[in-house]
Amino acid sequence: MKHIISILLLLATIGCRQKGPAEVTGMVSPGEYSEYQLFLIDGDKRDSLSVENQTGLFSLQLDGDTSRIVTLMGVVGTGQNKWPFEQALYIEPGTKVELDIQFKNRRVEMAVDKKDRNNAALITYNRFYLDKSRSIWDNPPVANELKNSMGEIYIRVNDVIEEFRPANMTESYLRIQAYLFFIQALDGVTYMYSRNGEVLPDGMNELVPPVYEVLDDPMASRFYNTNSFVFNYLKKERETPEEQIQLLKERFTVPSIVLSVSRLVLQSFVANYNYKNGFEEGLLRLKNMAAELGEEGEKLVKNFESKKYSMEGAALPDVMLEDVDGKMHKLTDFLGKYLYIDLWASWCGPCCQEVPYLQKLEKQLNNPMVEFISISLDTNKKAWKEKMKQLNMHGHQYIVTGDQFATMMNIKGIPHFLLYSKEGTLMQYKAERPSSGDRIRNVLVRLK
Repeated sequence: MKHIISILLLLATIGCRQKGPAEVTGMVSPGEYSEYQLFLIDGDKRDSLSVENQTGLFSLQLDGDTSRIVTLMGVVGTGQNKWPFEQALYIEPGTKVELDIQFKNRRVEMAVDKKDRNNAALITYNRFYLDKSRSIWDNPPVANELKNSMGEIYIRVNDVIEEFRPANMTESYLRIQAYLFFIQALDGVTYMYSRNGEVLPDGMNELVPPVYEVLDDPMASRFYNTNSFVFNYLKKERETPEEQIQLLKERFTVPSIVLSVSRLVLQSFVANYNYKNGFEEGLLRLKNMAAELGEEGEKLVKNFESKKYSMEGAALPDVMLEDVDGKMHKLTDFLGKYLYIDLWASWCGPCCQEVPYLQKLEKQLNNPMVEFISISLDTNKKAWKEKMKQLNMHGHQYIVTGDQFATMMNIKGIPHFLLYSKEGTLMQYKAERPSSGDRIRNVLVRLK
């Protein structure tokens, strides 16, 4: 008897393993839109859906032995009449998803057999939200109606789940999607009200549960905006990055979310820290916070350390500069001279507008103690050379490819001008532009 049971269990196991691939099939009715593209995103894999021109039929086989949620994406129309859409789909090995897709009035109408309760639920709620958000945008609710109108975005998902009773995976996806949709809509309504000089009614955030009650779920990791919403929550609740990370670990248990949001917290710290005040203190704080991030933490620490070059008194950065002939140079080659450095790029309009002023300044200054150096941040050497020829740029012209130099110098935008002493220390991190005329001329003329 035991042998028979074992054989039956083995056969059942084999049967489960042999469910085979899933299939997504259906028909597209493009209406007025003659051009469109459809894609299916399944984890790291992206497949194009090939649609027959005459019939509009399509079919795609999906390998894999686990149930999962994939994303159907589309780009419809051409030129200014082009618009995108996306729809989550529940995939189960050995089953078929049959879709009816229609395009009209810059929107997609999608239908599936109601027996396919998972996809029926996903499509029904997505359609509701798109209709709701369009309605809110076209006809913003007045203040006394706003709570009910906005609250429906999150409450409606309960009705959809009750109607279709989807699998736990789909239910989890829907609740997270509804929450993120609500936050997105709230941001949009906040913008509309502020644009009109109005303030949202109190208690809007109370219409949904706290962030950690919804997004502390492995399913939340598949939504691209989860990390940013969690990060924004932390910033509202705590002031310092140390406190934000502590709260993150207290409220969230999903390792991938904790890791990704910790990275965002530290990236924000590195990007916004005031390096002129308390550099060593900031570096120590970062090292303590980044210890658990391994190699990524080490990169952030190195990024922070490199910012010391942006502080007044800092030494010349040790970077290799390439001239038009391909020869390599260093800024330390110019020790003994004051350096007025122009950071620019061929694609930067304001940078190019400064060039005639820079050439005029160099010609009029007549101070042999000052060297004028232009460093391009272009990634395309050909474009750099063509723009130099067009602008008749001569003298010390160099290019430094990649973003290492801009990162070291903490450059947020160009054109950016630097002034170094003859000893090779930074005098002015944001020197006046050549177009400032006498302001920069009077600075340079006094350098001896």
